[in-house]
Amino acid sequence: MFRILAAFLALAALAAATLLGSGASAQSPAGRTLNFTELEKGATFKHIRNTKTKSTRANSAGDVIVSTNPVADAAGQVIGKSHNSCVTTVGARNFLKSTVTCQGVLVLRDGTLTAQFTFKVGAASVAGAVTGGTGTYANARGVFVTKTDRRGQHDTITLVN
Repeated sequence: MFRILAAFLALAALAAATLLGSGASAQSPAGRTLNFTELEKGATFKHIRNTKTKSTRANSAGDVIVSTNPVADAAGQVIGKSHNSCVTTVGARNFLKSTVTCQGVLVLRDGTLTAQFTFKVGAASVAGAVTGGTGTYANARGVFVTKTDRRGQHDTITLVN
């Protein structure tokens, strides 16, 4: 069960962080590409079961997943934290085969970024939309992709406003 929860936490945090930003200061987010790494140390995860199930490995439609993850820049410096809330839209007996729809906020020193995304929990990559921001990232728009491999979670955000 821990392995399933860890996989979901990694993907959810990835997705949220992915959409959110790099932490390096900038004059304007327009046309920027941001890259960062999500850290497991200090992360949180909670599966809120809104449905009755016989299996702790299941994720049912209507269940909620919430998580936070520290986010680091290329030098390994913590630059912020991602906050994610996901609702299960397609349940499955095997948690890793369920689908969730999420909203995320990346809180950085120089502003925040918001994102929305849907993904199958066991997927090796997640893509979504950057939907806005505050501070340096005011009115940000764009896309993000998060990929997970043996070395960790790698997030790339492309801002286009």
